[in-house]
Amino acid sequence: MRQVKGKDISGHTPFMKGSLMRLFVRLIAPIALCAALLPAAGAATDKNNPQVIGWVPPYGLEASAFAIHSNRKIGKNLTRLGLQLWNPTADGKGVTFAPMDANGTLVAPESVIRFRDWARARNIKVLLTVYNNSQVLGKWDWDLARRGFKDNRSAFVNALIAEMDKYELDGIDLDLEGEGDHDGDRVAYAAFVKELSDAIRPRGKLLTIDTFHSPCANAPNMSWWKDWVGQIDTLHSMGYQDLYEASEDTFTPAGKPVCENGSHIFKYSWQLAYGMKAGYRVDQIVLGQPTWLGKWGKAGKETDTVSHIKAAQALGAGIALWDLQLGAPEWRTDATWDAVKALRTKPGTGWKLLK
Repeated sequence: MRQVKGKDISGHTPFMKGSLMRLFVRLIAPIALCAALLPAAGAATDKNNPQVIGWVPPYGLEASAFAIHSNRKIGKNLTRLGLQLWNPTADGKGVTFAPMDANGTLVAPESVIRFRDWARARNIKVLLTVYNNSQVLGKWDWDLARRGFKDNRSAFVNALIAEMDKYELDGIDLDLEGEGDHDGDRVAYAAFVKELSDAIRPRGKLLTIDTFHSPCANAPNMSWWKDWVGQIDTLHSMGYQDLYEASEDTFTPAGKPVCENGSHIFKYSWQLAYGMKAGYRVDQIVLGQPTWLGKWGKAGKETDTVSHIKAAQALGAGIALWDLQLGAPEWRTDATWDAVKALRTKPGTGWKLLK
């Protein structure tokens, strides 16, 4: 500030100015420091608020990059980003980048860094998602997954952690899926989850699991949830268009009786009640929603994205968005992401009626 004959143009002498400045530092600096330490606008400030996770698939890198930049509200309201870019190695002892196409072209490290840095700038947690399918495999290869989590458990755990640390990620998301009856591997899978959890969660890293959306078929499924209580941060029920609060569908696995005595297991509220009975908090149960659809539900009575998001919000649940290519234009609109913001920051208490 320009001074005139020993005074600045505010009229204070240099001594007075110094005293006021010291007072300012004493009173204001602590407030400024606290403000600097607050989370950025993109993430929920309460760790127990519902989570909003979306995934980037290896075959949709550019489409996902375009979509997440199509509306600034997307980056402000995602809380977690799953980079589904890794497969187990064939020997089960490590992880490798997944193919982006049927020719086997692998994901490049630069893609991880690109999405990680975008998320970090918005205070979005970034997870290493390992999965046992690819554009080359063309199926969920349970044998590939088993060689990792069962036959070479410790080596596989160490490889996942090393890759997470290499790219400075915030945790690990397990998307190891098997179609059919794999209950014989349930104990081994639980031992794998525990070993991985014990290694990373004391470090403040996240551990999440993607599961099938019924307790009666495939692996891992809802009946396995109770095995991981206290060891993981969230469950993702990967039902997508099957899941909605108005569902009255039942499910009968091939060669087995109707699941859960014919209950409407695909209702959001049924899924939440099941998870809470297994020992989870409501905010740990995250429900899949399909971003390639602008409407889903019973044929002829489909409901739009905003309505489904509000239904999840009323119950206090989080949502899992497959995937961040956001193929349906409704998923790029202000209305949808305003609804996501409300779900994230103003969760309902409908879950209390399920206890």
